[in-house]
Amino acid sequence: MAGARPPRIFRITGAAGLLVICAIGTVALLIEAAVRSGVGNMLLLAPWPLLVLWAVYVVGIASDIRADVTGVQVQNLLRRTWVPWSRVKRITMRWQIELALDDGRVVRCFGGPGRSRPRRIGPDRTREDGNGDAADGIAKLQRLRLEAESAPDAVVTRSWDWASLAALGVLAVWAATAILLTL
Repeated sequence: MAGARPPRIFRITGAAGLLVICAIGTVALLIEAAVRSGVGNMLLLAPWPLLVLWAVYVVGIASDIRADVTGVQVQNLLRRTWVPWSRVKRITMRWQIELALDDGRVVRCFGGPGRSRPRRIGPDRTREDGNGDAADGIAKLQRLRLEAESAPDAVVTRSWDWASLAALGVLAVWAATAILLTL
């Protein structure tokens, strides 16, 4: 479909900021390790903060909801689920966005806008109801669903985030090598 709009991406609020803060902290720790004990020891220490950074990436950035007029892709940690709009019966918000499918299954969206607790109010203030971003996210998903172009017999598909799994594999081998070299 030439000229199609790019998918609308919904991420966890504040995830990019947390990733930047963690990346800066990781770089600072690795530079400090290289200065104090040399590059060799820094390479032995590096997999551990990089594993933490990888976890922050997978939870905050990779876990998202991507929707266009053909359907919605939900990534929860390392698992991806593609749902064509013709299979979505209802979009609701519980603690996170949930897609009720026509076969009775529910796809819960770990990434994306979530419902937050109502904030406390002080004297002479108005009540702040819920999370406006979450309601706005559901409205945008509903609009995309109304513009749907998917066939009624389209299938729900599941897959893995192979790039993130490969990065985890590299970090795990690096960590195991570091352990073996220090024994």
